[in-house]
Amino acid sequence: MRNNIIAIVAFSFVAVGALWGIGNLINPAPAEPINVEGILLIAGSGAFNETNPDIEAKANVPKKLVILNKDVVTHDLIIHDDSGGILNINTAPLRPEQHFNAAVLGYHSGSYEYYCSYHPEMRGRIVVS
Repeated sequence: MRNNIIAIVAFSFVAVGALWGIGNLINPAPAEPINVEGILLIAGSGAFNETNPDIEAKANVPKKLVILNKDVVTHDLIIHDDSGGILNINTAPLRPEQHFNAAVLGYHSGSYEYYCSYHPEMRGRIVVS
């Protein structure tokens, strides 16, 4: 009888823990607001900031850039231009909840692309004036 009670209590703890874990996956706690002076790009749901926005920058004026992965999959952010018109960036893989600090720095006016190498639909433009 005593062993049955111990087994029931142990099973109850396991069941409650599993339900709690599943509940947190389905309904995660609300994220704390993030304040960034500059540009914040949040990777999630197949886009940066839900719309892959254009980023406006002035030539030779660096702008702080923070890339934050709020998705359940790995993302990165790449800015690559062989002409030397903008500072190239490669964040390397960002796992969920990781971030990367950088700066957008355009040397010449023009339009340059940023993208996630893991997800081709995650693309946007940096417009340097």
